[in-house]
Amino acid sequence: MEPQEGWLKCQVSEGMFPEEYAVQCNSENGDIFSFFAPSEYIDIEKNLVKINIMQSKNNVCLIYVPFVPLEGGVSRTVKVPLRNVISQR
Repeated sequence: MEPQEGWLKCQVSEGMFPEEYAVQCNSENGDIFSFFAPSEYIDIEKNLVKINIMQSKNNVCLIYVPFVPLEGGVSRTVKVPLRNVISQR
């Protein structure tokens, strides 16, 4: 499956710099991962961040997040609940 652009439901707040946002998301196992992203990756009104959808199966989606998560040991490829992913907007 070719990666498909999509959106992930998350919590978005202002970052430290102009045009930057802090993003918090939930993984499939309930852990929280977070990262900073520039405004072009964010839909602030809908609390969405742009991602790439790698695979979807059994209510779980494997995604590639645009930036390295702040939590140590978390890669840019993360499993998230399918209900939090929007494939087209």
